[in-house]
Order: sequence, then C-alpha cells, then structure tokens
Amino acid sequence: MGGRGARSARVRIPKINNPVGIPSNAITEDEFLGLRGVRDVSSGWVIDKLRGNRQLKTERGEKRFIKEAEMAEKTYQEKRNKAKQEYKKLVAEGKIRDKTPVEKRLVKAHGHPDLEATHASRRMLAKMGIDWKTGKKLKK
Repeated sequence: MGGRGARSARVRIPKINNPVGIPSNAITEDEFLGLRGVRDVSSGWVIDKLRGNRQLKTERGEKRFIKEAEMAEKTYQEKRNKAKQEYKKLVAEGKIRDKTPVEKRLVKAHGHPDLEATHASRRMLAKMGIDWKTGKKLKK
C-alpha cells in the first residue's frame, strides 16, 4: 500500500518575520491568507479586465465576460476557503497559533512612523506598561 503515486500530506507552515521576538508560529488568519495570495475578500479579476475591454460592446461578448468573471471569482473563493480551512487545521493541531492582542499591537507599533495607527499602538502599549521597541515591561 502507499504505492509510488502516494504522497505524504506534508503541510508547509509559513514563517513570517515578527518584531521583538514574537514566535514565528504566531500568525493571524489575515497574514496567513496573504501568504497564500488570497487576502482580499474578492479576486479583483473584473477590475483588471474592465478597462478597454472590447468584449463589452456586444451582447454576446458581455455574456461571455460575465461568465468568465463568475468563474474567476468562484475559483478565487474556493482557493480562499481552502486556505482558511488549512489555517484552522494548523491552529487545531497546535502547529501555529493566532497572535495575542499585545503581539498584534507590537507589530503595528513597528509600522511606518507616519501612520496614525503606528502611533496609536505605541501609546496603547505605553499605557499597558510595555516598551514597543523591545516588547518587555517598562521599568518604573
């Protein structure tokens, strides 16, 4: 059994760079979906194809375009749902875990310094008594 054609069900666990020593197995579902290329709610296929599309000038071409758009969206949603199920399975197996609220704030605090979200995360961490640069408790 398990002949030449059988494959082992090895799942590749993604690793992302995290600031201040957050474990590499801590990953949010959104980050996981982004690594799989399905972060957005919709594929965006139609947006890419609309500009200058000559098919839309005829009724027959419009029907074909709509059919292609529906197929592209269906394929994307299947891929997205598969990635979501994979994330839930890896969490259930304990191979990866979701980030804690503090870890999420630490990641945001290391964002671009011009963004308001970065400054807000830094203020929230300071109120919690955590140094955003190191992730450790502030000394009083």
